[in-house]
Amino acid sequence: MSSMTESPEMLCWGGNPSRVVIIDDSRLKSAFLAKILMGMFEVSTFTSATEALPRLTDIDPRCILLDLERPGEDGFQTIHDIKSHPGMAHVPLILITATSDAETERRVLASGVADFVGNQFSQEIIRTRVMHQVELYNYRCALEERVREKTRNIEELQDAIMVGFSYLVEQRDLTTSGHAQRTQSYVRCLIRECLERGIYAQELTPELGMAIVRAAPLHDMGKVGVRDAVLNKLSALTSDEFEEMKQHPVFGATAVGRMIDALQDSAFLKVLRNMVLSHHERWDGTGYPLGLHGRSIPLSGRLMAIADVYDALISRRPYKDALTHEQAVLMISEGIGTQFDPILGHIFMECADEFADIAERLRPEKQQEQKEEENPAQ
Repeated sequence: MSSMTESPEMLCWGGNPSRVVIIDDSRLKSAFLAKILMGMFEVSTFTSATEALPRLTDIDPRCILLDLERPGEDGFQTIHDIKSHPGMAHVPLILITATSDAETERRVLASGVADFVGNQFSQEIIRTRVMHQVELYNYRCALEERVREKTRNIEELQDAIMVGFSYLVEQRDLTTSGHAQRTQSYVRCLIRECLERGIYAQELTPELGMAIVRAAPLHDMGKVGVRDAVLNKLSALTSDEFEEMKQHPVFGATAVGRMIDALQDSAFLKVLRNMVLSHHERWDGTGYPLGLHGRSIPLSGRLMAIADVYDALISRRPYKDALTHEQAVLMISEGIGTQFDPILGHIFMECADEFADIAERLRPEKQQEQKEEENPAQ
């Protein structure tokens, strides 16, 4: 076997040396492989997959060298176990195997292994192949991190736009100060409870839940299309005025639809449009604007319906006094199964106290007091 006279440069990831794991029952071969790779990587060695698997997440390897034939362990099952381990699905695996028949090679490649070498290998072959796989994997991870960062930036921009737009909506509807922020917090509470309990698990993924929470502040965006004389009327609306008010979900959904058409594809905007259009629908089909009923109402709309009504009930309006928390809870309980999704309605009943805490914390008067305490000179 040949040797390299110069010490290769250490490959790093995230400011730390890249780590390589060796799983081989032969301590002699394992030590030899480690010696070849030291100086380029930090190396961890294990004699079995049973010993290695619990440690892989903490080690965060950039590459794994695996002896296919180990007493008492199925090499292909080990490959499956590693690939199924949290965070290991894309970590490159290099198999070391004395078997070179066509069927073994086919199974090895089909198992998702990045590379394989026979037992008769040179130091240059091991170093080059491991270095190649580590560099590719580090590059892939760096690209994925850049994509995540870009996604975060886009989401932050979307959130900032939504906050600003919801502020404009509330500036037009002078009777609903803080409504967008409070309803977002109520919806977040309901979604958390649903996720923890597995409610609507086939539909409500964590990703959808996050999108619904982010969309919540703009559920009333269509109110910008309602005349000021109707939107800020100090007395009860006439039947004609109420019909005009009932169009605000349509106005908002139409605006979001045009954004979707311009972008061709946006999962988040579709969630927003569904919520904007359906948050006044009722479980029994008597809501507006489409008269949807039951589970034909998007989940985002069914969630917002509870949050929206609760906040409206406990808030003072020019034409009505605020109800107490207890009165609001009673009214919502009476609407479970008719106005509200029965499953979500019962989730609300179980976390109603948290709604009260949110309402108290986000009262406009209290927020103003906090601002004055933080900025006494203003």
